[in-house]
Amino acid sequence: MIYTNKLLSCIRSSQSVLCAGLDPIPEHLPPDIRYQTISEREMVTTYCRRIIEQTKTGVAAYKINLAYFEALGPDAYQILNDVLESIPSGKIIIADVKRGDVPHTNARYKTAYFDQFGFDAVTLSPFMGLETMAPFLEDESRAVYALTLTSNPGAADFMTRPFMDAPTMSEYLARQYRDFAAKYPGALGMVIGATQSEQYLPVLQAYPEAPLLVPGIGAQGGSIAELTEILSEHHGLPLINVSRGLTTRDPASKDPWDLQIAKNTDRYVKALSGITNRYLPSSGNRQNN
Repeated sequence: MIYTNKLLSCIRSSQSVLCAGLDPIPEHLPPDIRYQTISEREMVTTYCRRIIEQTKTGVAAYKINLAYFEALGPDAYQILNDVLESIPSGKIIIADVKRGDVPHTNARYKTAYFDQFGFDAVTLSPFMGLETMAPFLEDESRAVYALTLTSNPGAADFMTRPFMDAPTMSEYLARQYRDFAAKYPGALGMVIGATQSEQYLPVLQAYPEAPLLVPGIGAQGGSIAELTEILSEHHGLPLINVSRGLTTRDPASKDPWDLQIAKNTDRYVKALSGITNRYLPSSGNRQNN
């Protein structure tokens, strides 16, 4: 299935553009998981499975940050595989790896993430050149989300500065991505942080049909209201990632941790409905992509 078709199907089946981030740090896991499991592998797998169980009806996608798994040592990829097997079908699964290497090395990364582990998409860095992304774009069922305007303060070091003939490097990258994407069957999207709303418009106008992966909502403080307004004219399908905002345990709450996740998920689904509703079919005037 073409990636964007699968993405639209996932958004419609979950009635949400929400993407749940899985970033397990063993020492930060809830006490009941830390004290009731006998190994780190069991601890992390249990943690991720409980998140998946509480979010699976409300999210269109899962973003797995591989750094949090690789830090677990020799069992890392067995744990990753356990978690991947727990994600129900009908969800987009993104490998958040931000790789960026010469094409023949990236071809091996492509084999690892797409062919071996079965991810639908990856995050990549473009800064060694656009051709480094080509191995990931050869399959119409897969996607790349390329770093474009990130949510961290360090984006100001390069991405929001003038570059070549563009007011910002981010806008320049978006222009280049649009031309490059036309050469390949795979989908080439952009990572754009929700904390960068003042920089959004020219970047989105430079590549208006780009699929988007948007971090920065929740713990990083990005505004859903601003994001909803800015995306109202964008033609590409967005995924809005929330990690800590869904999974961080509130010790002041009387609710069990699992119930907190379910409530957080429901809260974000409702808050993002102004974006989601553009992609849900109805007998009215909603956009039917």
